[in-house]
Amino acid sequence: MPTLARMPQKAIARVALAGALLILAGCSMLPGHAPKVQLVNVAPQSVGLLSQTLLLTLQVSNPNDSALRAKAGEARLWVRGREIAYGLLAQPILVPAYGSTRVQIPVTGNFLPLLGDLGRGSLPYEVKGYLVTDPFALRVPFQAQGNLHLPGLLGENASAP
Repeated sequence: MPTLARMPQKAIARVALAGALLILAGCSMLPGHAPKVQLVNVAPQSVGLLSQTLLLTLQVSNPNDSALRAKAGEARLWVRGREIAYGLLAQPILVPAYGSTRVQIPVTGNFLPLLGDLGRGSLPYEVKGYLVTDPFALRVPFQAQGNLHLPGLLGENASAP
């Protein structure tokens, strides 16, 4: 027959076991590998004297066996090692398991320092950011780099192969 002193220990052990099982079950919903992100397009959205907004189109690929749900995120655009623009994910996204989706993030910054580089044809870029998963609010970082082809930054679409 159990004593009163032993009952709380058994209850604590059961709660701890249930908590451990819940944590293990929750871990199966976490991304195992970081998503792969590629910049596929840059389009001017608004141009002002002191700030400009570009619309970044990112291809987000999910290499995991469960869908990636992101409720928030951010992207920072770096050109020649300098951060020039920043933006936030405007709406939640769902990237299917072993699938991909395109995401558009408006980034705002001052691109006037790049005007002297327009004759170059292309500049090295890097996009750094993160997605905040839903429901666990974990930050999943991403990074993409390449060469930004400049003809479109002042009017036409710019591409980033």
